[in-house]
Amino acid sequence: MTKNKRPQKLNTSVATQSNHLIEASYKMSVPAKRVMLMLLAQINPLQRDIDDKIRIEASDYAERTGTDLSRSYSDIQEGCRELMRTIITTRNEKAKTTTECVVVDFMEYHDNQGWLDARFSRWIAPYIHHLIKVGFTTIEIDEALTFRRFYTIRFYELLMQFKSTGERFITIEKLREILQVPKNSYPAYSDFRIRVLDPSVKEIHTKTDWEIIYTPVKKGRTITSLKISFEKKKQMELI
Repeated sequence: MTKNKRPQKLNTSVATQSNHLIEASYKMSVPAKRVMLMLLAQINPLQRDIDDKIRIEASDYAERTGTDLSRSYSDIQEGCRELMRTIITTRNEKAKTTTECVVVDFMEYHDNQGWLDARFSRWIAPYIHHLIKVGFTTIEIDEALTFRRFYTIRFYELLMQFKSTGERFITIEKLREILQVPKNSYPAYSDFRIRVLDPSVKEIHTKTDWEIIYTPVKKGRTITSLKISFEKKKQMELI
């Protein structure tokens, strides 16, 4: 049996996901999303299997997220437990299929040692490894781990999917679906902008070097989409 060929030193400051997972629909707590990213950072996207258990240490979580160490113990435990019950929904328009799965199917927490072992479920495997012929996105998780809003982390991931062009066009309906904001929550665009969009953009501006400008796009009198432009602030200063 051929073993995985892992790089000598894995870059755990980045996490790679297939574009289907980037655009998947789900909602979870910030600690759970942070744990998910830290687990992903320990996967080589070219490896052929993900059967090995992955370890997360509370001290590493605390340092990278700015969370108090005592709080980090419960964050990684509760966050990983949440990953075992959160449903991730992906849609393949070409195949006309909808898939639902969980992220983690095993967790072992070590009392008084400040770390846990977890294992990705086999159902999510196609979205996180052996991504040779699959479109994927790699993000800098040390930026994402500092965000304190789930919507901000997800919005950031959606932008990084188009990092090479610095532009993204997305419908409000699609953005709501991805972020799991039902139509009866903030039904008016103005409410959605104030409660979801603007706070996410502001947090990215505050905690990273990314500058984001978005323009509402109307169909008739109704705002239906967003045209988003983004780039590093230093790049903008040089123009």
